[in-house]
Amino acid sequence: MQNTILRISMWVFGISALVGNVYVVAVRVREKKTTATQAKQSFLIGNLAVSDCQMGIYMLILASVDLYYGDEYFVYSDQWRSSKLCKFASFLSLLSSEASVFFITLISIDRFICILFPFGKFKFRSVSTKVAAVIIWAIAFVLGLVPTLQAGPQSDLYDLSDVCIGLPLITRPSSYSIQSSDVGGPDSGRSFDLPVPDKFKPAWYYSIAIFLGINLVCFLGIFVCYVVMFIAVKMSRKEVQQNNSQRDDIRIAIKMGAIVGTDFICWMPVIIMGILSQTGAAVIPLEMYTWSVVFILPINSSLNPYLYTIASRIADMRQNKQARSLSLKTFSTNPSNTEKSESNI
Repeated sequence: MQNTILRISMWVFGISALVGNVYVVAVRVREKKTTATQAKQSFLIGNLAVSDCQMGIYMLILASVDLYYGDEYFVYSDQWRSSKLCKFASFLSLLSSEASVFFITLISIDRFICILFPFGKFKFRSVSTKVAAVIIWAIAFVLGLVPTLQAGPQSDLYDLSDVCIGLPLITRPSSYSIQSSDVGGPDSGRSFDLPVPDKFKPAWYYSIAIFLGINLVCFLGIFVCYVVMFIAVKMSRKEVQQNNSQRDDIRIAIKMGAIVGTDFICWMPVIIMGILSQTGAAVIPLEMYTWSVVFILPINSSLNPYLYTIASRIADMRQNKQARSLSLKTFSTNPSNTEKSESNI
């Protein structure tokens, strides 16, 4: 971590992701599911929380290593990059990020089907949801394990950054040309033949396929699902002429916008920087690896507990409180209830 802001933020986001998602898992395990739909949603969100927990562990590993080495890290940087702990951290980061992407996509598709085709034959039921979850974990596990098994002393994955993740932000020279140049200094006025890179290649095709391919497709799918869902809900409210529909539309739009917005903030900056870097349109500094890991990648892991669980529980508590308040008000203003109460006393 290059400065105090990064160090503190790494601890804050890491603890937030870990504690928040552990809470979500505990809540989802203990809560009573009255319908099959609730059980299915609770199962998916619980799996999402498990995947996001791993991002918190990954961040806390980096924060702890940074604290351990301190200002002497430059002495041990090569040793750290080739260590088993760095490889394990890389595995956790890829497993967490891809499993989280896939589960958010699956949750979005499931909601899309339920809202647009409520009476359709095709739906994710209990068995098919569990099968889909197993497939997601298997794919995410393989995606995280492959680079760990391929990693070596000169692996592109670990030579790119100190945060043990191969983001597609760097290109490497593939060929050089010799150019004469004045190097200045004591030899000023004399020209020397120096190798200058003239062609570049992607640093790691595997990372490009994941971050610029899979994640981009998933984000576009999520975006389309929520836009179509919002339009469908708004049209159905107009048809039934439901009261307070404008207020409800705003509430739904805010919630959907928060879900899509956090996904956009989490994935699109890396995708955009990767595209600019790989096409040669811009040179991304190596420091962006650290800033991306601290402020971009963990956004979903830190906010998902609030978007999918904590916010809903707070809303339910408010509704229950309003219902109790309305019930008490009705009871106190009803003369028959008052007389009955007095007779019982």
